[in-house]
Amino acid sequence: MGKKRDLSLEEKLYYPEIFRGVYVTTVHLLKNLFGFLPVTRRFIKKDVQTFQWPEEERPISDRWRGRHRLNKRDDGSVRCVACMCCATSCPPGCITIEAAEHPDPTIEKYPAKFEINLFECMYCGLCVEACPCDAILMDTMDMRLAQYSPDKFVITKEELLDW
Repeated sequence: MGKKRDLSLEEKLYYPEIFRGVYVTTVHLLKNLFGFLPVTRRFIKKDVQTFQWPEEERPISDRWRGRHRLNKRDDGSVRCVACMCCATSCPPGCITIEAAEHPDPTIEKYPAKFEINLFECMYCGLCVEACPCDAILMDTMDMRLAQYSPDKFVITKEELLDW
């Protein structure tokens, strides 16, 4: 561990830092409200930080993890083989899978029940990384996850396949 540096008198008083923080916050507030600084009558060339949602969509990063979805095979059936890797790797344990025998003899199992509780999910993406057959993905770019009751956050297999 390094040597602890001594603070200057200005840093020890901490009042200048408080005033500097208030100044920065006020400048951002004025830029967002008026689009320019009214004190200097100077227009700001930077974009305003506020988005008028839902009329104006916020740009989404390509690395952003959205809501989950299940992949389908070419015949339209679910790609998941109910190996339980995603449910095992999920830290909060929000994935529930019940396996059943698949009618096709080349496929061993399929999920008769596949549910994800988004109310408990922490969107870490470990379920996507653990899936050996790329059955579950988080690439929906769906930002609207608000619901009126907690039971609506449990997403079933049919809802996951609709995406």
